[in-house]
Amino acid sequence: MAGLVSSASLVRNFAQRFEKPFTGLFLTAGLFVTVHPDVLLDSKLVSDHTQQLSIASFQSATSDVAADDIIADGVYLYGQASEPDQIGSTYLIFEVDQGQVVGAFYMPYSSFDCFYGNVYTDRLALTVIDSYERTYHPYAIALEPQDAVAMVGNDPIAPMGLEGFHQLTEPSGNDLRLLSICQSDVQ
Repeated sequence: MAGLVSSASLVRNFAQRFEKPFTGLFLTAGLFVTVHPDVLLDSKLVSDHTQQLSIASFQSATSDVAADDIIADGVYLYGQASEPDQIGSTYLIFEVDQGQVVGAFYMPYSSFDCFYGNVYTDRLALTVIDSYERTYHPYAIALEPQDAVAMVGNDPIAPMGLEGFHQLTEPSGNDLRLLSICQSDVQ
């Protein structure tokens, strides 16, 4: 029995010691793959011409829109998973105020990192603050138009979403607590 207790203790010690580095590694890798999914694809399967056309059409559709109009002021919750609190999925809670963003990246039952930045017509340009080392890292999440909900002349107006993330409806009390901590931390 003593051998089992010491083995369990050893595993628990190992998990506690390496939880933050592994969480940070997996969070960073997950966010990178979310923003750059073509890294996982065979380059022969991705047509440069198609990418250039979609980028050009997206830029022309958003070039006349002010950054403040891209994402309305308010609190937003997004997740890699379409349901909240899924283990291994990354979530972000943030508030937009006149084109400025403050929020947190987190994984359920793990640590979180605060961020701040700006809304641009094609991306959220963020600075992520490592919660343990207090180091700053630039990061961007591409914006992608969702289904059009209205027309201005012949141009559709589409709400913007975050590439690789699902918008979730209602932030939990814990989501709002993380947001509050990051808002205090960033200011």
